[in-house]
Amino acid sequence: MTFPSRSLGLLLGLASFVFATAASARPFRVNDIPNGTKYGCLNCHGDTKASYNTDFGSDARLYLVGAVPVQEQNVNWAALCPLDSDRDGWTNGLELGDPDCAWTKGDADPKGFVYNPGDPDVHPPPVCGSGKLEAGEACDGDLFLVNDCAEAGAGEGPLACTDDCKLDLSQCSEPPGSVPDLSGDGNTTQPGTCAAAPGSARSLGGMGAMIGMLVAAAVMRRKRR
Repeated sequence: MTFPSRSLGLLLGLASFVFATAASARPFRVNDIPNGTKYGCLNCHGDTKASYNTDFGSDARLYLVGAVPVQEQNVNWAALCPLDSDRDGWTNGLELGDPDCAWTKGDADPKGFVYNPGDPDVHPPPVCGSGKLEAGEACDGDLFLVNDCAEAGAGEGPLACTDDCKLDLSQCSEPPGSVPDLSGDGNTTQPGTCAAAPGSARSLGGMGAMIGMLVAAAVMRRKRR
């Protein structure tokens, strides 16, 4: 049975793609990291088909070891542990339950909460008061995400940190909810509008009274005639 060259090329290309996809997923490497079975291949891949690597998976490929073909190499956890592959503010070790990077292959999995080191939206809640600026915190002690009130969009002044690791903007010149004083010198006349000169109302009132007296006098004269 013969195939047209074009069809044969397509079949070979499809076979290569399937092989490459299958080859990129190495289930045995799940055991190279602590608590690796919690998320399985999703630690390193964005879907169950291993269509693409997460940032953690890309880093893991940079730290493969072993004098064997690359597809048989293992992950060097000691080198991968202190990195923050998904850039969520937590190291890979913290997310996989090994904050001190003391775990080695063959040890029991560390106990505690486990989070996906390849997903920036899955991470531990921040621990306020730890002295470290963690994901979800605006400040912690003397550490701040922004340097001053100006960077926080609250005017000028020093920042402070609340007990629940939120910015205290009370010392800023324009804290949220404040209304800038636009009254100036107290003159409420808007630019471009007319304002009566001081004393002009009194002058007009006096002139009106004088005219009224003259009219009344003229009427009295006519009656006398």
